Amino acid sequence: MRENPKVYIVILNYNSHEDTIECVKQCRNITYNNYRIIVVDNNSTDDSYKIIENNLKDVILLKSDINKGYGYGNNIGIKAALAEGAEYICILNSDVLVEKDFLEPLIDSFEKEGKLGIVGPCVCEYDNKERVQATGSSLNPYFGLARSINKGELYSNIKSTSINVDYIGGACLLFKSEILSKIGCIPENYFLFFEETEFCYKARKHGYNCRCISSSRVYHKGSATISQYKGLGYYLLHKNRIVFMRRNGNLLQRIIFFLYIILETTGRILLRKDPLSLISFYLKGAFSDLELIDQESIKTYMHKRL
Repeated sequence: MRENPKVYIVILNYNSHEDTIECVKQCRNITYNNYRIIVVDNNSTDDSYKIIENNLKDVILLKSDINKGYGYGNNIGIKAALAEGAEYICILNSDVLVEKDFLEPLIDSFEKEGKLGIVGPCVCEYDNKERVQATGSSLNPYFGLARSINKGELYSNIKSTSINVDYIGGACLLFKSEILSKIGCIPENYFLFFEETEFCYKARKHGYNCRCISSSRVYHKGSATISQYKGLGYYLLHKNRIVFMRRNGNLLQRIIFFLYIILETTGRILLRKDPLSLISFYLKGAFSDLELIDQESIKTYMHKRL
């Protein structure tokens, strides 16, 4: 019998050693029998690295000397996994807890479909484990709007075990390492939000399918880290929406999108009383470098810790 393919689980830590340690301990109990765990400390400003080093002896622990966001940090782990000969790579948020058998359905799905590129589990709420956060997401390529599929549904009401999606959320996704030779690593220009959207978009452009395998289940606590920094999430979510469309939309999609965003922004400010800063965030996205992170703006928000 062929040995199970080697899976490397990459967990990114930033000032969240308690979550990371809990996540790793859960991963130690999984039933899949051929995996290793890589923890990347994303230049934490607390004692996370030392605490993880002292408490987790059986992981590959790496440290970044700069925090350049989700893509950059996870790519450190991805490159280390590739150097070790990983067949599959699983990106797992530090604030996610997994079922013991979460990996098997994800790996098995690749045996059933040759053009499968990226898969993910059903993500449920940490505090209400029967309530679904998402079974993947759909994306409107003309409006730049994403929708979490089955959000708020009960897990028992999910009928399909394999759901075709536009992209898999970054809380937990798995892919064959060989696809990276065609689509590259996770985009590093976003810092946070839309990088997994583009990663999956590029896979689909190369003819790969993205699927949620709902028989696999994990539990997501939520964006605990980003919520500590006042305004950062709001800024990145809106700026990066523009950046994503500039990088990935075709000419017709970009024209329709920019006409739509003018109407949407006007309505949000006049009717929903969104702050006028929304306009500046969209303008920032419209004129920003498409390859580089605006590190200075990020630093400004990171200093506004709640």
